[in-house]
Amino acid sequence: MTDRAEAQPNGIQGLVTARALWAVRVSAAQQAIDAATLALTEGVDSDPLRELAGAHQDINVFELGALIDTALSSAGVDVDDMTEDDALQISARHYVKCVIEGQMPVREFTAWAHSRLGHEGPAWAQELVELDDEFDALDGGWGREPNWEQILERFLVSR
Repeated sequence: MTDRAEAQPNGIQGLVTARALWAVRVSAAQQAIDAATLALTEGVDSDPLRELAGAHQDINVFELGALIDTALSSAGVDVDDMTEDDALQISARHYVKCVIEGQMPVREFTAWAHSRLGHEGPAWAQELVELDDEFDALDGGWGREPNWEQILERFLVSR
């Protein structure tokens, strides 16, 4: 799933990310609207993309999901085979990039990873989940600050 998406223009990649966020029940409207707008500026054009780019961020969540799928389909991207694990990986990559770019606090991300992915979750996520434990230990006075930048960079490279 993710390999095909990475070969697409940035706007379409952003729509795949919005679809993943939507699938794991995270607010995805602004991501979808921004990605559709970017796709249009990149020369990918369709009525569903235009409709999504012009949508309000308070769009009904079910309408949003359908519109994202229609817009992706109009761009030749099929997300019907996106599994929950695919959606979680894409979402985690998105959040890691947001942390690295300074758009999200690292603790907010690690708390999400711990609560959403958990210790019983997928093997690919365990270092991210354990990072939250390391921050908790630091907060409790039992540890030292983890090298979170290195861990997040390694995660991006490994996926």
